Amino acid sequence: MAVKQVAAAIARQGDRVLITRRAPGQHLAGFWEFPGGKLEEGETVQTCIVRELREELGVGCLARDIIAESVHEYAGGAINLIAISVDLTDTTFSLTVHDEAMFVTPSELLKMQLAPADISIARQLAQSAS
Repeated sequence: MAVKQVAAAIARQGDRVLITRRAPGQHLAGFWEFPGGKLEEGETVQTCIVRELREELGVGCLARDIIAESVHEYAGGAINLIAISVDLTDTTFSLTVHDEAMFVTPSELLKMQLAPADISIARQLAQSAS
C-alpha cells in the first residue's frame, strides 16, 4: 500500500505556532494537529497547503519551504506528514473540520494531545526553539 502524502502547515505568530483541534465526528476527534491535508493528484506540497488552509480555516497563506517530514503508520495505512513553513495572510479563522485553533509555544505543543503523526514534528520544533 502506498504511503499517503500529507501536508501540514507550520504557521508562526512570533514565537508561537498554530495548531488546530479536530472537531467531534472527525477522524482523530479531539486531537490537536498542524492544519493541512492530503496531496491531490498533480499537486505540490505548496499548492496543497494553500488549498487546505483555504478549505479548512478559510485563510490564505504564502507557502514556503519544507521544514520536516514524519512517516507514521496508522491502522488505515501509513502517511508521510510533510511540514511546510507558511505565512498566513490573516488569522480570522472559519473552522470546518476543527473546533478550535490557537497559537502555542513549541514547548507547549509537547503537552497537548497531538495526533500521532504530528508528535515528531512538534519535538523537532521544540528542539530547534530551545
